[in-house]
Amino acid sequence: MSTDSSVVMLSVPSPTEDMDFELLACADGRFVGIARLNRPGQLNALNLAMCQAMLDQFRAWASDESIACVMLLGNGRAFCAGGDVAEVIRQVRAGGPQRFVYGDAFFDVEYQLDLLIHLYPKPFITWAHGVDMGGGVGLSVAGSERIVSEGLKLAMPEIHIGLFPDVGGGWFLNRVPGEAGLLLAMTGAIVNEADALYARLADHCVAQARQPDFMQGLVGLDWSGSVAGQRARLRAFCTAFASQTPVTLPESGLQTHHDLIRSICMRPDAQGVLAGLKAAAAAQPWFVKPYDNLAAGSPTAASVTYEYMRRCRPLGIGDVLALDLVVAKQCQRHPDFPEGVRALLIDKSRDAKWSPGAFDQVSDTLVERFFSY
Repeated sequence: MSTDSSVVMLSVPSPTEDMDFELLACADGRFVGIARLNRPGQLNALNLAMCQAMLDQFRAWASDESIACVMLLGNGRAFCAGGDVAEVIRQVRAGGPQRFVYGDAFFDVEYQLDLLIHLYPKPFITWAHGVDMGGGVGLSVAGSERIVSEGLKLAMPEIHIGLFPDVGGGWFLNRVPGEAGLLLAMTGAIVNEADALYARLADHCVAQARQPDFMQGLVGLDWSGSVAGQRARLRAFCTAFASQTPVTLPESGLQTHHDLIRSICMRPDAQGVLAGLKAAAAAQPWFVKPYDNLAAGSPTAASVTYEYMRRCRPLGIGDVLALDLVVAKQCQRHPDFPEGVRALLIDKSRDAKWSPGAFDQVSDTLVERFFSY
C-alpha cells in the first residue's frame, strides 16, 4: 500500500509478475482499478500470462460494484511494444504437433481482452506513453478515455514480420480520416501524438509528468449515478485536465499530407499503393520511410492486409476481432510470419526471405486462404 496526502493505493494479488494491479481509493468509498503492464525491459511486450491476467482481472472488476472505473498504464519508458510474437514463433520453429498451440491460445486470449475493453461496462482509461505499437495499440485505442503523452511513437508495424494489423485494426484503422488508416496498416509508419489525436486513436494529450496529478483528480470525482453520467463527468474532467497545461504538439504528418495519402490509399490493390508511395517518396521526404517499409515487407502480408481492411469496412469490432483470429491462425501456418519474426526479432539479421518474394507473385488464391477456417 502507498499513500500521500490525497491518494491511497491498495495492492491486488497478480498471478504474474509481469502485471501489477492496484486499487485507487476514491473519496466516495469506491475504487479505480489500476492495471500496469510490468515488463519494462521488454517495453511491456504482451505475453499470454499478461493477457490472461488482465482478462480475468478486468472481468472481475466489471462485476464488482465497488469498482467505479479502470485505468491501464505501462511501467517504464513505454506503454507496450506489442505482442511477444518472438515467443509465438519460437514455439512454431520448435516443430511437433504442439507447435501452434501457444500462438493460437495467445491470439485468442489477446483478442478476447481487446473486445472486453472496447465493450467495457464501466469507464475505462488508457494512458499510452513512449512506444505504443501493435498489440499495445489494440489496448490503448479500446478505452472510453484514451490519453497519450508527449514523445509518443505509435505504429502498427506488422508488415515487418509478415503479419497483418490485428487486435481490431480493421475496425479502428478504417475510421482514420482520409483513408490514412490503410497507410498505417500497410507500412508500419511510426506516428506521433498529434497524429494519434488527428487519427481518432486518442482523445487527449497530457504530459507524462502529470500522471500522479491526474490520479489525484480521479480520487475526487463523483462516481455516483448511471454509467453514462460517470462517463460524461470523466470526459469533462479529462478534457479540462488536458487543457490546464496544454502539451505543445508536433506537426501531424497524416493531417498535412491528407490529400496525397487519400489518393494513394484509394488505389485498387496493394501494388497500386506501393506504386503511389514510391511516387510520393520521390517528391515528399515524409513518404520515404513508409515506402521503404512496404517495399521491404512481406508482399503476402501487404496483400492480405489490403484485403483485410476492405473486408472489415462494414464490420463491428466483435466481428473484426473474430476475423482477426482466423487470419492470425493462418499467418502462423504460412512461412512469412515465422521468417519475419526470425529475421527481425530473434536473429535480428533483417534478412527475411519472403515467400513469394514479389508483389506480382501473390495470387488471389493465396490471399483467400488467409480468410478461410
